[in-house]
Amino acid sequence: MATKQDLQILTSTLHDTIKTEMALIRTEVTVQGMQIQALEHTTQGLMTRIAATYQALARQGTMLLEMRSQMEDLDNCSRQCNLRVRGIPEPNDLENVERILTSLFQAISGEAAPTACALRPRSDNSVPRDIICCLSSFKQEETIMLKARSRNSWEFQGA
Repeated sequence: MATKQDLQILTSTLHDTIKTEMALIRTEVTVQGMQIQALEHTTQGLMTRIAATYQALARQGTMLLEMRSQMEDLDNCSRQCNLRVRGIPEPNDLENVERILTSLFQAISGEAAPTACALRPRSDNSVPRDIICCLSSFKQEETIMLKARSRNSWEFQGA
């Protein structure tokens, strides 16, 4: 049978063991609490960065839409001096096309309009290709178009 002294030693040993274990648990809880605080701080910083990234992305989306609109405006402005001429028999080379167009514009508006021109790609049928003319100013294009619209039809060099 255990004596009173044996029980006291056993109780004292148990008490010391529990005290040591509790100290270890407190230390672990403190360390984990500090780690959680560090993680919360890092998470908060990341959330701030994510919010800033979303705002920057929204601004860039708006800027992209504005740039697209400006690019479309520039494309449209660059084409406002263009005329499409149909039905002229197709000459052999581009120099003849420019000479014919200068004569045509002279006949319509009374003044020669220097142009740069391009032909639409060839198709399978025998219809003459459209000629795209780039005039030097929008005013020239408007003058030619107003005078050309004043008559129902035009005949130029048999075409």
